[in-house]
Amino acid sequence: MSNGLPIRDFRRGRITSIADSLIPENSVSDSLNVNFDTKIGSGVVRSGTTKLGGTVSAGSTPLGLTTFSTTDLSTNLVVGVVSGATNASFRYYNGSWNTAGTQPNSGTWSNTKKNRFANLGGRIFVANGAQAMNSTTNGNVWGTTNCLPNTTTTHLVGLVFRQKNRLLAAGDTLFPSRVWFSSVISPAAATTLTWADGNLGGDFIDINPDDGDYVTAFAETADQFLVFKSNAFYRLNVISKTVDTENIFDVGAVSQEAVTRCQGVAYFFSGKDIRRTAGGFPEQISRLGVQDYIDAISQSSWANVALGADDWNVYASIGNITLNTGKDNQATYKNVVLKFSTRDEAWSVHSTGDQYRFFTKYTTSADGKTLIGSETSGNVQTLNKGFTDNGRPIFYFLETQDLEFGGLQDVKEISNNIVAFTDNGQNSRLKISTDGKTLKEIPIDLTERVSVGRNVNERGNYFKFRWEGESTGDAPVFEGLFIPSPTNSGIN
Repeated sequence: MSNGLPIRDFRRGRITSIADSLIPENSVSDSLNVNFDTKIGSGVVRSGTTKLGGTVSAGSTPLGLTTFSTTDLSTNLVVGVVSGATNASFRYYNGSWNTAGTQPNSGTWSNTKKNRFANLGGRIFVANGAQAMNSTTNGNVWGTTNCLPNTTTTHLVGLVFRQKNRLLAAGDTLFPSRVWFSSVISPAAATTLTWADGNLGGDFIDINPDDGDYVTAFAETADQFLVFKSNAFYRLNVISKTVDTENIFDVGAVSQEAVTRCQGVAYFFSGKDIRRTAGGFPEQISRLGVQDYIDAISQSSWANVALGADDWNVYASIGNITLNTGKDNQATYKNVVLKFSTRDEAWSVHSTGDQYRFFTKYTTSADGKTLIGSETSGNVQTLNKGFTDNGRPIFYFLETQDLEFGGLQDVKEISNNIVAFTDNGQNSRLKISTDGKTLKEIPIDLTERVSVGRNVNERGNYFKFRWEGESTGDAPVFEGLFIPSPTNSGIN
């Protein structure tokens, strides 16, 4: 039996911003495009992204995304909004992408505002904060049926949400703290949905109007409905139309796109961190794993942060990020997506081909329920599908924590062999850094699952290993290392 040090557990994922003496051994110091929840303990290169149909609108800015389907999927639409030359354009996907025949507001629709959607009573409703609410049954013909009317005051709401068989609307510039309620949907009635929009006798509630903030988002948990403002959130009872005054938390969400739900819990980007809540205290979850990325988001880019979720993971698209600005190890990562595994409480960092601005779930008979996103090159893509990012290789790396092999004060020597365990690692490389110096490549062929690198000959107080490569096929897997017992020379 060989004596040595196995390093074969990375289940905690990426952990930074913590003293070396406290860092969990089963974590990594940095990684890119490597997941830690696919095969517990190992690092597995993420799956790719695949374009949904053809290009929606090349070079256009995405302004909204939603889905609409019946139980049997006989109607199964993806609806998107993209910028145009002068006005935004509504598109819908029913096997191929189409341009809506009758655009909302007679084709005069904001070319910059974000669009938020809700489905109720066989209709898709849209609000953008610049024009009156619109709706459609098929993505092709838009109008104002069952929408918040403008009989008393022009209501230009920017948020719409379905809850308890009714619609909620908010985000009006004249009444920034106001939430309007529709009637409960009544499919058998001549008018299935109505609103009382009067400023005095209307069906609405003002959410703490004296705090100087505005409603930014809605969210639902397993048993609570939440109203976010820019610096707080509130629990709202949609049945009694009252706010729980004893449960006001002084942290908010920057936008509707910065909020998602996974496993009955709401996740949101506050501008300074990522938090989660089931309706109570909002727990900060970003600090140990990805706070360096969060801190590097400029305030001007907060509005473009988008969160989405699949069955088990939360994704936060945060754009281009530069870490360690002004230092020797400064690095810029393109189109960063932070992924949080709700099962394993582990963070990983992805860099995708384009920046996602909106996420939504989409179900097909072929792929089941998937997460799709609209991105800045003019496509809608399915995440976690395929081996490449829409034809582009996936570049990846994983860096271990600083390995001290005993005490940091002692000088150790790795004089000869090192063993690496990989799968599909033929296009990957292994490097080593000693005492924080420049990484250098270890002569090793990672074609086999068990590979031996020879004549390492490194001497220092601590070591770091980096596994890297590019992938266009079956996911490479890093299972770890075995290091024959380093020679300890004590304090020198």
